[in-house]
Amino acid sequence: MMKRLLLILFVSLFLFPAFSQEEEGFNWNMPMLGKKAPDLKVKDWITEKPDMKGKFIVLDFWATFCGPCVKFTPHMNEFANRFKKDAVFIAVATESVAKVERGILEIKKRKKKLNEKYTPIKFYQATDPDYELFNQFHGEGIPMVIIIDKNGIVRWQGNPHGDGGENMLTSDVIENIIEKYR
Repeated sequence: MMKRLLLILFVSLFLFPAFSQEEEGFNWNMPMLGKKAPDLKVKDWITEKPDMKGKFIVLDFWATFCGPCVKFTPHMNEFANRFKKDAVFIAVATESVAKVERGILEIKKRKKKLNEKYTPIKFYQATDPDYELFNQFHGEGIPMVIIIDKNGIVRWQGNPHGDGGENMLTSDVIENIIEKYR
């Protein structure tokens, strides 16, 4: 009986961990990198639904209560305009349509009070209020941007502001991904 118990203990402590090692190259900051993206299922489309066939897809998960999300909107607008030939940009709000509408009114009020310019999103918009799509990408916080190539593989994932200036989403990053995976 004691031998059996020791054998079970040995197997549990030494063999099982060997099988549970992370795959080589796994990146906790980009858990979906290099993997097939889940189907793009959103709750509601705020704008018309885009034709995504044969295009890169750039998902921008955001919320009206997220200051860094709102702050990055002008950059996303620039990217969407610059890369419109190759990519479809979709702002995916983690709120309902009604909350987005109320939130935008609040943002406008706040910007006016601070004498700042309000910048609306100028690309496609959808909602994911239950975080279903967000969770399928293993998101941990917003803002979060996902770049998916024409074959449905995630090629970039993360906070567009980067972490301390590194890993920031820039035009060069998007351009390099498009060129590499065209």
